Amino acid sequence: MTIEDIKTTVQDFKNSAANAVKAGFDGVEIHSSNGYLFQQFFNGTSNHRTDEYGGSIENKARIFFEVLDAIKEVIPQEKIGARFNPSLQGPFGTTMDEETIPTFEYIIKKLNDYNLAYVHLSEPFTDVSAIPYAVTEIAKHFRPLYNGTLMINSAVDQEKGNKVIEEGYADLVAYGKPYISNPDLVERFENNLDLAEWDQSTFYAGGAEGYTDYPKASK
Repeated sequence: MTIEDIKTTVQDFKNSAANAVKAGFDGVEIHSSNGYLFQQFFNGTSNHRTDEYGGSIENKARIFFEVLDAIKEVIPQEKIGARFNPSLQGPFGTTMDEETIPTFEYIIKKLNDYNLAYVHLSEPFTDVSAIPYAVTEIAKHFRPLYNGTLMINSAVDQEKGNKVIEEGYADLVAYGKPYISNPDLVERFENNLDLAEWDQSTFYAGGAEGYTDYPKASK
């Protein structure tokens, strides 16, 4: 991306946030995770830039904070969330190095200067225990670094969700796949009902199958 491309992208995010407000959304989450654009800037695998968007940790994080500062011009900070996947290894060719976790530590600490709705972190998608640079317990590692509301997700069931809250490592737990196959997930948790399995072959596809056709639990 040229510098002009980056400036255009920052403005695109700002415009998208403004459009979300016009469409009736209460807030937005900046998806800075899972190997997509922001993480490509954060990570040394893909960021070989020698300008103000590459090299140092501060430079690699610059585009995210430029987007955040632009979005907060059209949405109050307390209605903005941000999502990160610090120990991502694999998707889009992402590989961790010695600066990966320090980069996310810098970002999370700097977010204490903002009044966000939450910071949303993912536990590792894959087994990263053999990677010397990785953090295997994301919530536990980053909780002491962030003073605001912390959300955690990735392969969390009811028991694990309750445990992470009880241990104080997160304030909120996000459920994705279980909610797809269990539209009444809250009621199932409340009543200790079995969960329906999701069909991953229907993910990222068009139509209702695998998204809106899962039944609620029988009473």
